[in-house]
Amino acid sequence: GWVYPGDTVPEFERAMNALSPGQLSDPVRTPFGVHLIQVVERRTDESSPDRLRQQARQALRERRIEENYEDWLRQLRDRTYVEYKLDRYAMAAQPSGAAER
Repeated sequence: GWVYPGDTVPEFERAMNALSPGQLSDPVRTPFGVHLIQVVERRTDESSPDRLRQQARQALRERRIEENYEDWLRQLRDRTYVEYKLDRYAMAAQPSGAAER
C-alpha cells in the first residue's frame, strides 16, 4: 500500500527515503520488528482522494480514542472512593508534645 511521510517510525522512514523505485532495503530494525522495504513507485500528490480519506479516518479514530479515554476516566473517578487519612496518621506519629510547639 501507499505510505505517506509521518505514517511510520523514523527508522523505517529513513530507510524508505533512501531507496530508489525498485530497490530493496537491507533489513531494517524498528520497535515493531525487522523489515525489508521495497519502493515500487513514488507519488508527489499529497491531496489525492485516498490520502484525504485516510487523514479523515485517522482524525476520527483519534477523536474516538480521546472520547473513550475521557469517558473511561470519568467512570473510574465516579466509582472510586478516596478517604485521606494522612493527617490522622501524621498526628499519631509525632512525639508527645510536638504538636504543642
